[in-house]
Amino acid sequence: MLEQLLRVLEPQAVGEDSFVGENMHPKGFRIYGGQVLAQAVSAAQQTVAEERPIHSQHAYFLRPGDCSKPVTYEVERARDGGSFSSRRVVALQEGKPILVSSMSFQLADDSFDFQPEFPEGITPPEDLPSERERALEHNVLNEDFMITDGEDLDVRMGTPINWREPEQMPGRLYNWMRTTAPVGDDPTLHRSLLTYFSDTMLLDAGLIQHGRSYWDRSLQVASLDHAIWYHGDFRADNWLLHTADLERNSGGRTLVRGRFFTHEGRHVATVMQQGLMRKN
Repeated sequence: MLEQLLRVLEPQAVGEDSFVGENMHPKGFRIYGGQVLAQAVSAAQQTVAEERPIHSQHAYFLRPGDCSKPVTYEVERARDGGSFSSRRVVALQEGKPILVSSMSFQLADDSFDFQPEFPEGITPPEDLPSERERALEHNVLNEDFMITDGEDLDVRMGTPINWREPEQMPGRLYNWMRTTAPVGDDPTLHRSLLTYFSDTMLLDAGLIQHGRSYWDRSLQVASLDHAIWYHGDFRADNWLLHTADLERNSGGRTLVRGRFFTHEGRHVATVMQQGLMRKN
């Protein structure tokens, strides 16, 4: 399964600045948004000099993706400046865009450094069960759409939640994530894996504030837009702490901030996601 994920996260060139990616869950009910975000990053990075890693991605989800069809990524080389490169990527299925994304890449610069403190009260991953273990224990494993409970990622929720019968709690969640095996030293791959990780748990923070779940058929829930800022190097095959803090629920939307820290406490990425969260 991990080998499949690594293959999926590297879309293949099929022409000048055009790439095609396969799907991680071909029998799923829709393409997982983190997959499209990560494939877009990988496609764009293939058109940028290696010494210019990505530092930000801003994306809008336009349509649900069809898991039975491949995704085409068209990359526009917007600009290559003295230290920054800009790219625009459109993800398409059957000629229709399902995601548009703008990205910026930058030469390394160590002018200043500051970061927030590592969150307090965090249970270490060694003391938590994995989501796969919990899914198998409660017989709720969905073999066709395994994002947090598959054999490719080891995901451990700080506060395990029964999403079929959720209880109201503050919109502040966290989990630990890493791949289930080493994945080599390519920093581009590690950034793509974090991007894949980044679409998990965020909408959940907005939902749990009201004791609701994505299983609730009286609600419409979907990602609308997603932004990531990458602050430094990390390894996705080592533990990463992902925190999700609800900013605001209003207007049929939820806005949540995510942060990624290494096990040693370095803040390596920040995420913001706005999602649809409204009553039918």
